[in-house]
Amino acid sequence: MMDEHRIEELVGLAQLGRQQARETLSRKGQSKVYAFIFRATLDKDLTEELTQETLLEMVRAIDDLKDAGNFWSWLYSIAYRKIQQYYRDKQKKAAISASVFYDDFLSQHPDKHQDEGLRNLLKKELSQTVLASMSVIKREYRSVLSLRCYENMPYDRLAAVMGCTPTRARVLFYRAKGALKAELLQRGISGSLMVMCLELFGGITTPEKEASGPVTIAASATKVGLSGAILGAVTTKLGVSIVTLLAIAGTLGGYKALSSGKTLPEKNEVKSFSYTVLEENHTPKALNDSLAGGAFEQFYYLPEGVDGPIFMRMQRWDSRRLHQLCAWLQNGEGNHYYSLAENTVYLNNYRLCMSDLSVRRLPTDSPEFISFIEKVQGKKEDINYTRDSGKGLVVKAVDRRFPQSPLFETSYRYNSCTRRMFDYKWSDYIKKVDLRDKMHKRGWTYFRITGWVAQRKVSGYGRIPFVYDAYQQNLPWLKLKIGEDLQCVDSDNGARVLDSVGNVIVEYPAESFFKGLARPWMGMHSVDIVRRDAAHKKIWFDISVTDEGEGVRVVFHKRLGSEKIELIYEIDLNTDIINSIEFRVDGRRIGKLRFEYLQEIAGAEDDFAAPANAEAAVEPDSKTAV
Repeated sequence: MMDEHRIEELVGLAQLGRQQARETLSRKGQSKVYAFIFRATLDKDLTEELTQETLLEMVRAIDDLKDAGNFWSWLYSIAYRKIQQYYRDKQKKAAISASVFYDDFLSQHPDKHQDEGLRNLLKKELSQTVLASMSVIKREYRSVLSLRCYENMPYDRLAAVMGCTPTRARVLFYRAKGALKAELLQRGISGSLMVMCLELFGGITTPEKEASGPVTIAASATKVGLSGAILGAVTTKLGVSIVTLLAIAGTLGGYKALSSGKTLPEKNEVKSFSYTVLEENHTPKALNDSLAGGAFEQFYYLPEGVDGPIFMRMQRWDSRRLHQLCAWLQNGEGNHYYSLAENTVYLNNYRLCMSDLSVRRLPTDSPEFISFIEKVQGKKEDINYTRDSGKGLVVKAVDRRFPQSPLFETSYRYNSCTRRMFDYKWSDYIKKVDLRDKMHKRGWTYFRITGWVAQRKVSGYGRIPFVYDAYQQNLPWLKLKIGEDLQCVDSDNGARVLDSVGNVIVEYPAESFFKGLARPWMGMHSVDIVRRDAAHKKIWFDISVTDEGEGVRVVFHKRLGSEKIELIYEIDLNTDIINSIEFRVDGRRIGKLRFEYLQEIAGAEDDFAAPANAEAAVEPDSKTAV
């Protein structure tokens, strides 16, 4: 690349209207643009056409270039847009005969432009193999390989050309190298020879007047860095167990909401909602001819809005709604169950889940989310839902399943509840029985993670709150080590992937790495939370009860290419926690994580040091909506 100061000087002169400067820029840029377009398209005629179009646009638009120091990345970005536009308009695919291309192009390169070593490499069979491998990978990959390997373009400028972020540019380069390596391996060329093959490809695609000698590639140009490697692996068969090991299908956006809103909601952003439904009785004690478990009047309150934790209050009636039977209250303090027959309130470890283990749905869930859930677990054909004409929130449902309650109609009411409705108000004369274990009584605890994934040891620990009030004062955090070179940290100050010496590789919003894990402070049972996490990503799942009947086994399925990825969760229903996650590829176990939760924490603080950048706990009421 010619001297940058000279380029900046020419750009300045061209912007002053000097025609000679514009012609010089066109002449200097022609060979580079030609090589870039040719390496991306592998089509000589098209390359000549798009090169001329690129240079013409460069001349016309030179006045729009704000920073002369970015001339080359700006010029390549014009060429890249021309390539994309051509294939978009023509809807063509780049196709080329390696044999024809080799004979045609090599004939244009006289021996004086090649040393003896390069001539020895330019064997027809090897050249055709490299060309065949290059021709089947994506044009986008050929483009990024060209800019990074032959122009040694830094990632920030590469990102400007590709129209993406520097992190995305690293990912593209990582995937491009992986795609080329895979194609070479299929044709019998070792991945260790990839740099040599790139140099060969660069040599036979360099225009004659630029070919002053063999093309060499600096070792640094082919290194993507740990961030690119980790991020690039996210969508590969084992990537689902690296960053995704704590986030089903890679929730890199840190989406932590229980609502599946997106375009929903409105109704003043929904601070609460309530409705009444009929439910079948699926408990083991139910009679075979039991048609309904009763009418369940439900109230929900969202202390931080639709994307935050959720309180629930539920009153069970008989199916005709004549007699109260029992009630539940799940608020910021704990999980309460009231038995009218026993005149007793029980405090439990667990949140309430559906008796048939179906996924709990909310009226703020989007139609797309509900549609996917129905594909997975079946649709209740005898229930018809009506959504409003605005944002699409559910406003009514008609249930025709039960003869004793024909045409049972539900109206969904929004913003009809206040925080006070979720306070504990049972009489002092009612007996109270606390069934919680020590960590649930405390409201939070520390936990450990041990195991392995893809032959890499995994170890870590963190803190988890069980109820909203504990969440206010004991925010969740996580520190995880994967192998010897990767760390993941998540706290209220953000989630990060770091290298072995603590350098930040990439950052995400807080609680990103809790995606796919138990988050009981959000107000739902873990069996609901992890399946809703998966449904957001359209990941299929199955659920079954364990032999002991105290837990469930949830299997998540994801096909990546020709391989089937499975994540197998063991969840304790009574303690509302995840015991283990197993990872499988095509039925072969590639890893397993185990979770241990501490009942006793006295003296454990030194062993469970919070991340250094975690914020201090907030005051109890500072996040509470009034």
